[in-house]
Amino acid sequence: MTTSSTRSETTDVSTASTAVPPAHRLRAILPRFGMVGLFIVLIVVFSILRPVSFANSANLRTILVESAVLTILALAVMIPLIANDFDLSVASVLGLASILAAGLPAKQGLPVPVVIVAVLAVGAVVGLLHAVLIVKFDLPSVVVSLGTSTVLGGLVLWYTGGAVLYEGVPAALTNLGSKSFLGLPLPVYYMIVVAAVLWFVLERRPWGRNLYAVGSSEVAARLAGVNTARTRATALVACSTLAALAGLVLTARVGSGNPSISNAYFLPAFAAAFLSLAAFRLGFFNPLGVVLSVYLLAVGVNGLTILGVPSWVEPVFNGTALIVAIGLARLSIGKSRRLVGA
Repeated sequence: MTTSSTRSETTDVSTASTAVPPAHRLRAILPRFGMVGLFIVLIVVFSILRPVSFANSANLRTILVESAVLTILALAVMIPLIANDFDLSVASVLGLASILAAGLPAKQGLPVPVVIVAVLAVGAVVGLLHAVLIVKFDLPSVVVSLGTSTVLGGLVLWYTGGAVLYEGVPAALTNLGSKSFLGLPLPVYYMIVVAAVLWFVLERRPWGRNLYAVGSSEVAARLAGVNTARTRATALVACSTLAALAGLVLTARVGSGNPSISNAYFLPAFAAAFLSLAAFRLGFFNPLGVVLSVYLLAVGVNGLTILGVPSWVEPVFNGTALIVAIGLARLSIGKSRRLVGA
């Protein structure tokens, strides 16, 4: 009896899925890959306009390498956003981590392995502080992280005196950012590993499903048995730790610590995170969408720079991309739902 009813249910599901016309299914899927098409169009356009300066292996390698740190930071931004928490301190955590990665071996004489552990631990501590204030005491994540960002910026200025740290950075650290493997610098591999691990955890592990459930409805997730407090707390800790990793990789790549470097990463990281809403999984922050978004922005800025546009165009481009990202995500989600329901 159970077997026959199960077969009947399976048949009903199969019939329901095939009842949707293929054209409607295709129209529902296509919006997920709209950004892929835009990415390809940008590459083709800039390659036609500047075939020598844009469409060459050196320039493409530069885009790939220089965006690796930003990708890691944007992935960090994405994690708490899934659960509707904002961490506005990620760029400041990156800046502090970058400064400590340069200063601890140069000023305090710490060995590189200890420096790596210490920098990541600082990021984790910031995340724990956020978890306590935001999750336990139910303070607004925007206000808390904004305050943390200001405090961290002050600590950076105190530690550096406003000067760039470049003397005494050991080769053992810079080798982690400058060496290559199979023609690609190591930071690219760090970015790939981080993105792959996040994709696996978010798509294939219970914690990822719980995080998306909390983002959809924290009350419903709690009623379903999800430990929402622990899920949000771990997301905040993971975010700050990844931001610290991004700062560590940045110093390893450039060989110095700049106290004002965080300003250049804040807006692009959030723009890329929100753009992921309109890629692959419409309406959901997702790692693959973040990676695509970062490189879409990077190709756009790089191409415009090669075309000779003024320097003020880059922040305008990134800010516009953030606004367009939110609007595009809303339009795409609405269209996709209408097509699926058709």
